[in-house]
Amino acid sequence: MRKALCTYCSARKRRNPEMLPACERYLGPRIRSLHREAWREGFVFLILSGRFGLLNPSDPIPWYDHLLVQDEVPRLTDIVVEQLRILHLHTLTYVSAPLATTPQVRPYYNTILDACELSGVSLALRELRADIP
Repeated sequence: MRKALCTYCSARKRRNPEMLPACERYLGPRIRSLHREAWREGFVFLILSGRFGLLNPSDPIPWYDHLLVQDEVPRLTDIVVEQLRILHLHTLTYVSAPLATTPQVRPYYNTILDACELSGVSLALRELRADIP
């Protein structure tokens, strides 16, 4: 049974012009902490980017600045469905800031919710107490 731990990307990014692995591009402590947790638990770790969909920590990405908005969810959902099929996951735990009090993360959650439903991946939501960048 293949399991993944996933969270959305970070607004704080290393601005280097060259391509960097996602885990080096995103500067937020939430991503670093969850990456360590996934490694300890033997889970796949994924970062949901509003621009690229699901990223492995080692995937090279350029610097960009994009906050996913609700109108973009259907387009990104299609991409994430295909990525989930390739990953052959059974369960995905999605870690998010509180959805009720952090509206900017809602499109990311809607994307992963729809994509998991469409691809048959079991989704569990774990909300943090606060938004951790």
